[in-house]
Amino acid sequence: MALARTAAFFYYPAYDPIPDLGPLNPYIEWWSRLLSQNSRPTRKDLRFQDLAGWHARLTLCHVLEDGSDMVAHIVGEDVKALFKSVVNDRHLDFTKGTRLRDLIDVDSEAQRQHLAKITLIPSIAISKGELTLVNDRKIAIASLDFPLMPAPDETPYVLSLYDFEAPFLSRRGL
Repeated sequence: MALARTAAFFYYPAYDPIPDLGPLNPYIEWWSRLLSQNSRPTRKDLRFQDLAGWHARLTLCHVLEDGSDMVAHIVGEDVKALFKSVVNDRHLDFTKGTRLRDLIDVDSEAQRQHLAKITLIPSIAISKGELTLVNDRKIAIASLDFPLMPAPDETPYVLSLYDFEAPFLSRRGL
């Protein structure tokens, strides 16, 4: 998920060492195990039972053909709750099929570049910053984006993990 301009993005190709991320280390270890089994994992390689107990913060997103946005495939309930809000008497519903650009105030070109960078090669994007929703609500957030390579006749997917309180990121200078 793209963050507001106050965010910091760090991209780590699959072969680069990832810094110590404290409570997020199990996610990095899970991803490393997945990459050791398949250097270009697809959505079909995911076994969500390996992420038991982590589902509340995960979202699987389908990258659109032009790379400009993602369509959500909800994995966890906590992620849906993050976006509960009303804009001009319209509820922001984060449900399966929601385009993230409909919820997040982000420049479409910046989002396209972010998606292109993480799906070009297997890498992890570590994002830290302030997420700005279309209703001007701001939320401090950290996220990990794991790209899933497209199977034949598919566009890429991105598995995103969100952490809403991540003081360890600021302690480590990320």
